[in-house]
Amino acid sequence: MLLKRLVIFVFILFGLCLSQGRVDGVAAIVGNNIVLHSDVLQQAQFVAMGRRVDPSTNPYLFENIYLTTLENIINQYAVLDVAAKDTNIVVSNDEVDRALNQQIDDFIFKAGSEELFLEMAGMSMRQIRADYWQDIRDMMVVERFQYSKIQNVDVSRVEVLQFYNSFKDSIPPSPEKYSFSIIEIPFSAGAKSDSITIAFLGGLKEQVEFNAASFDSIAQIYSQDPGSAPSGGYLGFTTRGSLVKEYEEVAYSMEVGEISSPVKSEFGYHLIKLIDKQGEKISTQHILRTTVFTNEDKLQVYKSVYDIYSKTINEPDVFDSLSTTYSTIYKNSSGKYSNLSKPRIPDYIFSQLQLLNYNELSQPIEVEGGYLLVYFHKHQGGFFPNTDNSWDLIYNYAKQKKQNTLFSDWVEDIKANIYIKTFNN
Repeated sequence: MLLKRLVIFVFILFGLCLSQGRVDGVAAIVGNNIVLHSDVLQQAQFVAMGRRVDPSTNPYLFENIYLTTLENIINQYAVLDVAAKDTNIVVSNDEVDRALNQQIDDFIFKAGSEELFLEMAGMSMRQIRADYWQDIRDMMVVERFQYSKIQNVDVSRVEVLQFYNSFKDSIPPSPEKYSFSIIEIPFSAGAKSDSITIAFLGGLKEQVEFNAASFDSIAQIYSQDPGSAPSGGYLGFTTRGSLVKEYEEVAYSMEVGEISSPVKSEFGYHLIKLIDKQGEKISTQHILRTTVFTNEDKLQVYKSVYDIYSKTINEPDVFDSLSTTYSTIYKNSSGKYSNLSKPRIPDYIFSQLQLLNYNELSQPIEVEGGYLLVYFHKHQGGFFPNTDNSWDLIYNYAKQKKQNTLFSDWVEDIKANIYIKTFNN
């Protein structure tokens, strides 16, 4: 649906419940588009989380947030209805891909790694991209169309001063901002550790093939996949692209009833049993074992990270370049970050920044799954904006308010010519 904007992953990451005692259904119809209650609820909960509103303890305030969110979605659909017909609005596939990649990278950073992100999302990366590509494109079309309507709107100096005098008590203080870079190197299993895991799964396969135990019972006892282990490792029917590539390559090549040799993926090693195959759908069950990193494995990673530390301790530009490289390789928190406020910085990173001076590189730090280095570049203290210290900021606030007011008036005009019906859930 329009403008989910990957909100579902935010709730997965923060463990929010997507059901507040309501039954899902149609919340509104806008032209030929249907707005589902569940989509409105997801976005409303995201807004409530940002405002620190607990729906269970403040239901009336949350109800207002829900209704406002519904109105915003209706407006977005109305705008999309007009924008889609404007031949001057062009959004290329490459632009959508880049925007989607940025959204995904942001969530990976918040989760701590791509592996954790995918585990929390319960979807493969391919499925995430397929399910949300059109949503991102619609969002970009709406935003680009809105810009075309308001790009020539400006404000005078008098209007800026009037805005400041009217809203100065509502202008939020500028938060502290931090700039830093991270290199994170994950633990990797050596040949010895891999061989132990492979041998263990090989032994389980033999037990099943010699009827010493059923695949179901062994999966319940030994599988380290918390989602499927309790049900005997069953994943049900899945389509191509739903599971990790390595798993699917083997599963689609198997015969019904066959059990694979250990298959390595980013999650560990799998024993796969093909239950059924119906065209492009397969039904499988699996046993997952993650490789246990030995102290020897960790020591090798530590040596690699310390070598980077030794070579870049006084070379921030070299460190930044390496952090970008490792971000591409490992898809984890590695990378360069500029002017982030505290709420946007994971606690385990912020705690390290508190221990460092400006332009200082941390010693290797062990975190879950690997070692990392943090290079603290600079810090900007918080302050209260005014027309003396933040003219450009106040100007932009005033301009944005004028633009929003004019665009909102335009939206109300076009809604008069679009069929809109809302429903009480």
